[in-house]
Amino acid sequence: MQSRSSYHILYVPPELSAEWLLVAARRYWQEFRPIVLSAPELLTLLPGRAALNVTVIARRDFATALLDDLRRRVPRARFDPLVYDTYHELQMTLDGRAALRQRFGTPE
Repeated sequence: MQSRSSYHILYVPPELSAEWLLVAARRYWQEFRPIVLSAPELLTLLPGRAALNVTVIARRDFATALLDDLRRRVPRARFDPLVYDTYHELQMTLDGRAALRQRFGTPE
């Protein structure tokens, strides 16, 4: 279970269209209410002592470079990458997580 001093971020890179957030992640966001960010520099502004859990949405064609960049910027963060080719595939995963109340795909 997350403590009060932890943050759950849903990172949606600017390369993705609005459907990736508004359609695919809608139910997930409604269930868990993560902070949604699309600018990597904002991750560095969160308090250094707090736990930082980042669910990253990415397409296969840029996932490796994106995750490498985020890990370099915020090495203390725990990353939960979700790599899919379409927002429909992502929606199935996120809807399943919401239904099972599994923020990171496993029981907390």
